[in-house]
Amino acid sequence: QEVLTPEEVAALEPGLPATAAHGVYFPDSINVTDPAMVMRRLLGAVSARGASVKQAEITGLQVEADGVQLSGPGVRIKAGTVVIAAGARSRALAAQASDRIPLETERGYHLEFHTEAPLLNRPVCPVDLGFYLTPMAGRLRVAGTVELGGLVAPPNPRRLALLDRGARQIFPRLGSPASQWLGFRPSLPDSRPVIGASRGSSRVIHAFGHGHLGLTLAPITARLVADLIGGRGDPARLAPFAAGRFGR
Repeated sequence: QEVLTPEEVAALEPGLPATAAHGVYFPDSINVTDPAMVMRRLLGAVSARGASVKQAEITGLQVEADGVQLSGPGVRIKAGTVVIAAGARSRALAAQASDRIPLETERGYHLEFHTEAPLLNRPVCPVDLGFYLTPMAGRLRVAGTVELGGLVAPPNPRRLALLDRGARQIFPRLGSPASQWLGFRPSLPDSRPVIGASRGSSRVIHAFGHGHLGLTLAPITARLVADLIGGRGDPARLAPFAAGRFGR
């Protein structure tokens, strides 16, 4: 990381208003400007390699002698091995595999504004406002806040208003928000994910609880899970992420 003078901040981000504040720059960081495109390409890649993709709501998980039975409204799927990677909704499925995991939901909000041209060259965090401004494909995303509100409580309009006011302090000429969103970060008390086999059955593999870093840690998590299922991984490496660290 590099500490920047106000002049260096302005050189990197000329779209920001003039400021006397210094900045901290992370030159090796990267960001995604179109998450939907990333998901489409991932879907295409796994399909091209022979994967069968099915979208369904899964509410039931039953471990059997020869596999795992998944069920939901109008669907039943039998598999030899199941990976629970359902984000904040993983807790209920893990419980059906005999794992009581204190997964909590950190709710986060974002607003998006259409932009004719990029207002920023990279994500920027005005630390006194407590959110990130991220340039996306044709829009600016204003995202942040943490709210412990579970999965069913309605969105809190005050959170969205806070983001809107803060964004206009930086860019007063923003139009009305084009979209607003509430998402669920799956988080655990020790800030580490759960990765590895269930205590109830080695046929159930956990891969959830990454908090604010789901996209960032998805590739390495996928590699660890693939190695575990394929018999190539060292289970001892996953001990810090085991479901058993929370007790029964």
